[in-house]
Amino acid sequence: MNKTPTNTIEEIRRINLRLLIQENDPPTAIAIAKKCKTSPSYLSQILIRFKMTSGKSREVGTELARKLENGCNKPVGWMDVMHHTGEVEASENEIVNLYLAMDNKMRTVLIQQAKMILQITKK
Repeated sequence: MNKTPTNTIEEIRRINLRLLIQENDPPTAIAIAKKCKTSPSYLSQILIRFKMTSGKSREVGTELARKLENGCNKPVGWMDVMHHTGEVEASENEIVNLYLAMDNKMRTVLIQQAKMILQITKK
C-alpha cells in the first residue's frame, strides 16, 4: 500500500487538480477553468509549478480549492484529500520535474514530440 505522508496540502491539491482535469470531458485545464469560472492560465501555472518573481510557485489556495470543488460538483474538502495511488502521482511528478529542468527550447521540442506520440497512438 502506498503511503503519502510527505505530501503537503499544496501538492495534494495540485494532484487533485490533475485528477479533476482527467475526469472532465474534455480533459483540459481550459474546460475546468470555464466550468469553475477561474483563469485557465492560472490553473496551467499551478500545474507546471510556475515560479513567480518571488521564487514561490503558484498553488491551489483554499478559496480556489472550494471554487474548483463547487464547479466540479465535489464535496467541500475534496481537494484536500488524496484520491489516487502514489504510483500515478510519482510518474506525474517525474514528468513535471523533468519539464521544469528544461529550458524553453527543450520544452517546445518535448511538447511537439508528445503531440506526435498522441497522434500516432490515436491511429
